[in-house]
Amino acid sequence: MTTDQPRITVSEQFLTSPTNHITAIAGDGDVAAAAQGEVDGAAEPGVSVSLIGPEQSEEMTIEGDDLGESLLARVRKILGDETPHLEHLAAALEAGATVVCVGLPDRDEVGDEDHDALKQRVADLLLSTGATDATYHGRWGIEELTTGR
Repeated sequence: MTTDQPRITVSEQFLTSPTNHITAIAGDGDVAAAAQGEVDGAAEPGVSVSLIGPEQSEEMTIEGDDLGESLLARVRKILGDETPHLEHLAAALEAGATVVCVGLPDRDEVGDEDHDALKQRVADLLLSTGATDATYHGRWGIEELTTGR
């Protein structure tokens, strides 16, 4: 495991809602950097990548945040969601992993078929780097993604 961690940033859109985002778990900084590089390198229009690392989750200051608040509660505030999947992401952060967050363009902007194809291309890129647990956060629920290759 490398000591050089990628710069941790979270898009404003993701802080508001995870809708139209794919999350994946990168076990270490090398995997997180590779995942971010692959998605950025693909230069897909309307796609953005953010990373949430364990050190960032400890430093999060969200309005009204209590110092004694659990990591899961802080992650729920960031993602704006109460799904059981968040417990899995919080556990990964507590174990030292990084959560890769990929924002996709709105389905209404690109159409259903193009959105589904883009979602699969991004999942393939993430999973090819060693990231795991790729999950799409849609308007009406979450979907576990597997490689289409």
